[in-house]
Amino acid sequence: MKIEVDALSFSVGKKRILNGVSARFEGRKIYGIIGPNGSGKTTLLRHLYRQYPANGHVRVDGVRVEQIPRRQYARRIAVMMQLQSFAESELRVSEVVRTGRYPYKKVMMPYDRGDKAILEEVMRETSLWALRDRRVGTLSGGEMQRVMFARCLVQRPKAILLDEPTNHLDIQYRIELMKRLRAFDGMTIMTLHDLNLAARYCDTIYLMKDGTILAEGTPAELLTAEWIDRAFGVRVDVLKRDGEIFIGL
Repeated sequence: MKIEVDALSFSVGKKRILNGVSARFEGRKIYGIIGPNGSGKTTLLRHLYRQYPANGHVRVDGVRVEQIPRRQYARRIAVMMQLQSFAESELRVSEVVRTGRYPYKKVMMPYDRGDKAILEEVMRETSLWALRDRRVGTLSGGEMQRVMFARCLVQRPKAILLDEPTNHLDIQYRIELMKRLRAFDGMTIMTLHDLNLAARYCDTIYLMKDGTILAEGTPAELLTAEWIDRAFGVRVDVLKRDGEIFIGL
């Protein structure tokens, strides 16, 4: 799969949010979009998953996203937003995860044996099978995160888009999610605040500031004291040891 962004600009009123952004995403890689608050990271991601009209500037495998039927798009690209609240929900875990099969079903079409097999396979892979009958309103943040990720996986997508997926999570759940994304057999595009997670798990990084992309490269190339200072306006210590990068204030 290939997702292309060409000279994408976007404004809200008189405020320019994106200014001529171009990017390429291709293959089985984890792409991290990083930058300070207000740099345009989430706005760029929202154009990729069609919350905002791209007007020909975003293409999936050469086809403009606005020309791809919604169900076809959902069969190829899954979206996991910041952790959603289901505190009042009476839905069961299996019912929420099962909604990932919607792109493959017509109205009132029942779930068949194939859907159920996929559901069980994914829920076992994500350690949710034992929780399948739990009400989601009773889950912890880490458990709910697994539910939303499993819902993406049952779509059988070629790409998953995530907006700050590690926000508000304990470190153990952050690492768990990143490991699951590393095992995903497809493309991952995510916005991230945690530079150490970006350094450890991303293959390619897009560094943004003021609605533009400052640079694209590997973590080793962009997660340097100089680039971080240029983007975030803060001096950090960057330690490289045994091929890993560690960033500290």
